Amino acid sequence: MVRLRHIHRRNRSVKLMIFLLVIISFALLYSTCLETLHHASSPLQFIRQPSSVYKPVFDTEAKLYRTRSDSERHIYLEHSPVRDPTSKQHEYSTSQKHNSISPRDSISELRTTHQEGLVQDDSEMHDTTSDTHPASNVDHAPYLVHVNDDEVLVSRGKLPNSNSRQGEIDSSNAAPRSKSDPVAIKYDATVVNNVSNTEVDHLQRPIEISKGMMAWSADYTFPARSECEHVKERADTLPDMLFMPFEQSVEDVTLQGWEDDWVAKAEYTGPKLQEPKIDFVYNWVNGSQPELKDTMHPYELNSSLNDPEGVWVASHGTNRYREWDELRFSMRSVEKYAGSFVNRIQILVNAFQETSQNKKQKMDKQRPSWLNKSQKVQVLSQEEFFGPEERKCLPSFDSLTIENQLYNTRSETDRLFALSDDMILGKPHAASDLYSPLFGPTMGFKDNAYNTLKPPTQADAERFGEKPFLIYTSWLLNRRFGARKRKGQVHFGHSLSRSIAKEAITSFPRPALRSAYQRFRGETGFQLYSWYVMFHYTMERHREALLWSYIMLRSDSDDDGYLNWSERKKILREVAEGLGHDLPEQYRNRMFYRTGESLQKAGLEAPKVNTEVLWTAMDGPIMIKGLDCDAFDTEDCLAPGFSMPASDTAARNPVFSSAAIFDRVARETPRCGDCLIKLLLNRRRAGLGPLLPHAIKKPQQRATVVKALMKYQYTIVQPDAAFYMVTDAEQVDHALFKPYIKHGKKVGQMCLNDDVVTDDEVELEKLRKAMSALFNGLLPEPSSFEK
Repeated sequence: MVRLRHIHRRNRSVKLMIFLLVIISFALLYSTCLETLHHASSPLQFIRQPSSVYKPVFDTEAKLYRTRSDSERHIYLEHSPVRDPTSKQHEYSTSQKHNSISPRDSISELRTTHQEGLVQDDSEMHDTTSDTHPASNVDHAPYLVHVNDDEVLVSRGKLPNSNSRQGEIDSSNAAPRSKSDPVAIKYDATVVNNVSNTEVDHLQRPIEISKGMMAWSADYTFPARSECEHVKERADTLPDMLFMPFEQSVEDVTLQGWEDDWVAKAEYTGPKLQEPKIDFVYNWVNGSQPELKDTMHPYELNSSLNDPEGVWVASHGTNRYREWDELRFSMRSVEKYAGSFVNRIQILVNAFQETSQNKKQKMDKQRPSWLNKSQKVQVLSQEEFFGPEERKCLPSFDSLTIENQLYNTRSETDRLFALSDDMILGKPHAASDLYSPLFGPTMGFKDNAYNTLKPPTQADAERFGEKPFLIYTSWLLNRRFGARKRKGQVHFGHSLSRSIAKEAITSFPRPALRSAYQRFRGETGFQLYSWYVMFHYTMERHREALLWSYIMLRSDSDDDGYLNWSERKKILREVAEGLGHDLPEQYRNRMFYRTGESLQKAGLEAPKVNTEVLWTAMDGPIMIKGLDCDAFDTEDCLAPGFSMPASDTAARNPVFSSAAIFDRVARETPRCGDCLIKLLLNRRRAGLGPLLPHAIKKPQQRATVVKALMKYQYTIVQPDAAFYMVTDAEQVDHALFKPYIKHGKKVGQMCLNDDVVTDDEVELEKLRKAMSALFNGLLPEPSSFEK
């Protein structure tokens, strides 16, 4: 009996011990789960599985981390110095320098998680990036459903609430989609008539300034010089540059529904598009008109360029304002070769004082004597399209000053083609030779490039031709977007967006207003160069939008402005996947080889003239073309300690702020941003999808990014064009008349720049006859715009 009681007592003790062991085991397991959910400092982190569960990351990364010494785990808080991104010798620090897990070093391990077919397109409903290691190969493999996991909702067809703080736009008042309207960017011409009386802080929202336009009046008088002096004083109070948020930039953009597939996958899935309409805008002056000479002369005498001997007054406008009747024939060429897509023609001219015996002088504006009153042609004096502040310094005889105000010309369309009267078309054009809804405007560049790293000097101001303006504008662009070489634009017509031109100019407030008070080119030495800043602003903003989208929106999945280890680890995996495709063989489809095919699929005409396409924004930023990113290192390029989970286990590390990393890759070290984009795009054969926010989780942010990428898209071409510096009658006969008239040579565009230096009337008359023979030989039929 005693023995049985002892056995019974011992059994109770064993059961109690077993019970306690079970309790302790559950407690330990519960503790482990909590650590996992709250991202404890263990090197074993967890990645998302297709079935909405979490598994430990592959052993290789954990082992690599565990083998580090304490010194190797040191977190570098100093930013690496900015290097010259344009130098061919520019190198990134290798992973050995910081002893971190660089994508290149761990590519063999990382590649195992991205086998062909496992990673689906970013526009899919599910994030299928997975760890292919079996559970038996890892230390712990608990299957835990994340308490904040929204993949379950997505898989059930329920969209998560989007309360993100970054990139969010209010689409409640968005315009309804119109399948019949292919133009993605709409310009409301009526906005100029509805200027609010409330003062607008244009330093914060420059694109919202609706310039109050003046109606033409013969009673108009030029402003007093004191008004222009006030403009000069005001210009000195403005900043050199502003950053415009993308949410604000895309307020004028309307999506039609097909743009997401196009941007993400380079696939057009929409209806047949209509050919876009484009304005042709001329900057024209007839310097031979006596009334204009009389109007201009007092301002010449008061110009800072005037000299005591009067040499500048006598010579500066000889070839710049001389009239060869080019405008008549240029407009003939536009009607003949581009008439099907011309919206209207706008001719920008100077006003002048009429010579009259009456005491009260009347004003008139220059107008070609042969021009009829066609409704398709507008003649606009500067007073009719200059902004309110800029008007205070009229009249202007500086083409750069006038070009910087082109965006104020009223129209029903956003698109314009700006050209001088010495430019003529020589072959039939399609609208896509200038602009298309799929690929944006076409741009052409010279071989010479500028990279101004220091403030321009007086010696720079005295350089020949357009170089002072290129040097100065390069300096501004370097400060705004980061230092790099930027090529000068070709001297032909320029395809522009009014809204982007407005944004580009008003983003440099002080240089823009200083440009307004230059009546003659070169008065202050430097000036904001219209075409150069507009073209490069467009390209840089497209690149900037991609980086903003990836760093600030896509990668910062919880929109808290900070890239935690889970978010950083996903970036490392995506970069590593791109590195795996960074091979000598071309991985991505070249969209610039497929422009014509893509346009025809959308029902648009393929280019006829500018058929040599060098690059499109659908291939990524032009900056990544031919870029060697083999030495890309996340520690130098993104942030010190970026690839180490221990970098922010104790507290948030300021270097992992998404805004700080965005500024680093976008502006501080541009080459880093270029390589980041290139490697990420290498994850897909086509499209920009690898950099876009998640289509289901962040639809509003994604729409904002798609709008920005559609707005800033562009195409770089080798123009079918010829540029001639006209010097004398003999040259015109041999270099132009014989090949083009006698032998039938054709060219898409031709520019005949006046470089005549003689004052001999006999020689000038010979040249006038030679030019007339050339023009009439090329375009003998009058246009419908002529009397």
